[in-house]
Amino acid sequence: MTRTFLHSFDPPSASPVSGAIVDLEVSEIEDAGIREVLQTPGAAYGAWSILDALLAPTGSGTPFLFREPLGQAREVKVALSGLFGRFVARAYLERYFNLSIFAHLGSHTIDLDRRHKVKITRLARGDLPDWIACASDLSSLTVAEAKGCHDIGGPAKALDRAWAQARRIDVTVRGHKVGVKRIAIATRWGMATAGPADARLSVRDPIEEGEPHTQEEKDALFIGMLRLHIANLIKPLGHAELAGVLRSLTRQSFPRRLQGETQRARSLLDASPVRDVEKASVAMDGLIGGIVTRAGPLTDTDIEPADQEALSRLNLRPVFVGIEHELIRAAIDAEPQAIRSRLADKTGPDEFARPDRAGGWIIPLGQERRMKGGT
Repeated sequence: MTRTFLHSFDPPSASPVSGAIVDLEVSEIEDAGIREVLQTPGAAYGAWSILDALLAPTGSGTPFLFREPLGQAREVKVALSGLFGRFVARAYLERYFNLSIFAHLGSHTIDLDRRHKVKITRLARGDLPDWIACASDLSSLTVAEAKGCHDIGGPAKALDRAWAQARRIDVTVRGHKVGVKRIAIATRWGMATAGPADARLSVRDPIEEGEPHTQEEKDALFIGMLRLHIANLIKPLGHAELAGVLRSLTRQSFPRRLQGETQRARSLLDASPVRDVEKASVAMDGLIGGIVTRAGPLTDTDIEPADQEALSRLNLRPVFVGIEHELIRAAIDAEPQAIRSRLADKTGPDEFARPDRAGGWIIPLGQERRMKGGT
């Protein structure tokens, strides 16, 4: 179901849409929420799955309005605004900027490739932006921060806070700054009752030029991002050891250690259960991942088809979230051309299976679709 936002963009000439309205599918926001909750450290509960029930039942193509305010206490409003703001912003970035690989930022310097001295460097105190992201063809390096708010006057203050956060890091190679697009996104929620009457999505995104770098250095940067993207997604799905060694690959600076960790990662990948989709009508490789429900991920990788159907009947909305096995292998082996060619050849979604353009799939389970074990 499509929902709309009033859209403002700075600079206007760079806006990805014409006109003052932008639309998103609720399913796109929920899919972004699944990936976001899984990839963010902490409890992976199904907050994305309640979104549709919270919206005013005005039908497809209508404004994105909540039925009522998101709680009464300020701390509840702030928490839910921030959470849903990330979901909406990520869906917006995925759809309108073609971003599909997201590395989440913590409080410390992050190595993307220690051997090539590629890292994310903090520039100022305070919270860091939500993501460093790129497109599936390993281009469009982007630093992004999302905010949600209830301000009657609009999202301007939230956008200023988001912009300050987006400027607190640089991406550097051997100490030299890499050019990035910085995007700040603020969503001011609309309410059907007792609140602002319209939903607004505001964006600021100047591009900052950097210094020239070799293709090898650029490839190392994007492969490091892809490794973190995969690691953060598969860890809560029962693949913590493989996720750990993927992160370790970004921190190795000595060739012998890098070679050893690469071999260990290959072995762990080969030992991981590969799942196929019954009745799939789109071409996809076997998937490494797990089942996620409203209550969070099920780390048991041997959920039988009958159990999947039972979860669906109980309205726990089970989905299989996974990444293609051969893409993970290409990320381990640091093969940028193989990564680009694999992702460029992907087909679009069918009636059920939904891709993220980065080798990832979300597949609703139940009567129509079931995951089956592979080798």
